[in-house]
Amino acid sequence: MRSRFLLFPGLCVLVAGCWGEISEPSPMQAAGGGAANMGGGDSAPLDCSGIPGVTPLRRLSTQQYQNTVRDLLTTSGLSSLTATVQPLLDAAPADSTLVFTGLDNRVSGQHLSTWFDVAIAVGDRVSTDQASRTAIAGACATATSLSATCVDGFLNGFGRRAMRRPLTAQEATRLRALNDGVRPPPEALRAMVVTLLLSPSFLNHVEVDGAATPEGPLQLTAFELASRLSYTFWQTLPDDALLDAAASGALLTEAGYQAQLTRLFDDPRTRRTLWLFWREWLKLDAFSGFATGRPGFRSLTQGLRFGEPGHDHYADMVQEVKALTEYVTFDRPASFETLLSTDVSLTRSTDLAAVYGVPVFSGTGEPPRFTDGSRKGLLQRAALLVNNIEQTNPFHRGALLRRTILCDPLPQPDPNNLPPGSLDPPVSSATDTTRQRYEKKIAGNNLCVGCHETFTPMGYVQESYDAIGRFRTTEKIYDEQTGALLADLPLSTSAVARVSFDDERLVSGPAELNQRIIESGRAAACLAKNFTRFTARREATSNVDRCAEAELATRLRGASTLAEVFRSIAEAPSFRLKVVGAP
Repeated sequence: MRSRFLLFPGLCVLVAGCWGEISEPSPMQAAGGGAANMGGGDSAPLDCSGIPGVTPLRRLSTQQYQNTVRDLLTTSGLSSLTATVQPLLDAAPADSTLVFTGLDNRVSGQHLSTWFDVAIAVGDRVSTDQASRTAIAGACATATSLSATCVDGFLNGFGRRAMRRPLTAQEATRLRALNDGVRPPPEALRAMVVTLLLSPSFLNHVEVDGAATPEGPLQLTAFELASRLSYTFWQTLPDDALLDAAASGALLTEAGYQAQLTRLFDDPRTRRTLWLFWREWLKLDAFSGFATGRPGFRSLTQGLRFGEPGHDHYADMVQEVKALTEYVTFDRPASFETLLSTDVSLTRSTDLAAVYGVPVFSGTGEPPRFTDGSRKGLLQRAALLVNNIEQTNPFHRGALLRRTILCDPLPQPDPNNLPPGSLDPPVSSATDTTRQRYEKKIAGNNLCVGCHETFTPMGYVQESYDAIGRFRTTEKIYDEQTGALLADLPLSTSAVARVSFDDERLVSGPAELNQRIIESGRAAACLAKNFTRFTARREATSNVDRCAEAELATRLRGASTLAEVFRSIAEAPSFRLKVVGAP
């Protein structure tokens, strides 16, 4: 494992990734070695023998660190300190959203400052507040001297929670030594708290113990397995019940493991983790906002309250995606195909319901439906269709489907080699639809056509929706400067979309595009690839990894519910294994 030691006075903090850079995967990584290997079915099966790929030392992601500190304080009786610590936690650098935030393993000076400041703040509270000392060490902490029994009680409680395991003999000896008779009890406890919160085992996912298997990988210890489960589904440390199951050995039995897995998956924190996955995979935080000041945009959205105080249409759109994924996963468990084809409307926003032309969902009973066939499935929800100006952008829509939903790599052109104005949207015209203007933009340019024909047709198929995701049968063209209506033109939404590159059939509209995506199995393969990356916090580097992805893809293409698929990530044999070594 690569690591680096950084010194604070009297402390040594092991951090991972100090030298690393976050970047998009290479084309071969992005394609997963070929979509067929993940369920496409048109290449040789993978050899699934061997061992999982190496997992490098990983720090807690920023969100995991923040969750871990808050939950450690709460479970240790220090919840009153949370408000004091929160501004310090907020100062932690945000992880990169280029891929998944959990894949950003870099460590900066700001990380170190945050960790140090938080540790000192907690230690200071313990040293100055008698109630806090009593909470984490018991009434014995108020005595004029700390007994060995009192210190061990603290180490077996607060220390076990912080380390997510019992302390080793060496760790316990070092911490006990801080109760040297020179430091008064408040200072001794403060020193122990600060040392624990700056420990390598607190700040990182450390999985280096366990018995070797005949194949070579280490079998995770019960406490390592508890941590892997809790950070996979909760993005935080194990609770006492999970640690107790590890301590008793129950977690290493199949019945005990399944019981804990069920308990974790049914916890509301799993919903939050899965929403984090959907939000990051679909890049829902990347939208820059509507240009509500443009005359053309104001004309497009007349009467819909875009830009008015108290009306955040994009937040409502994102909330609808959250509601839809949770509905199909938890509320009415169904398959991935259902998510891509359902016509239910779950928005509780009057603003978004007005855009859609459907009733608001009350939250109980049967939800409204798009009965006119105008919209089906996840891919035609407004959050995945919107543009910030009054014009649609079929290039962006097609690229989202090709790159994000199907996992196909799209080369990034060198801006220096592009003709002037290539990145600017075409100017509105009273005679041409958006599709026609975009077709003219790349016509005759061999540098552009070869690439664009792989993804832009899928954007043309989605021209049934305007720039705010509203269904339409004709396109209203507005003057960009005055907002005047220039024309109302008929739409063409048929194209050879090539969901699979050898599929030359014409696609007539969004509903048919959805069906082609479902039939291809490629969205299922892409979801499988990304969910395994998200949970493992690394790329697949071995056939065993890719076989785990392929198994998920197979289940996603079948009748398994999304809940069953997401849960099954922890049921794969490789989930309980660790390969230690240099990446």
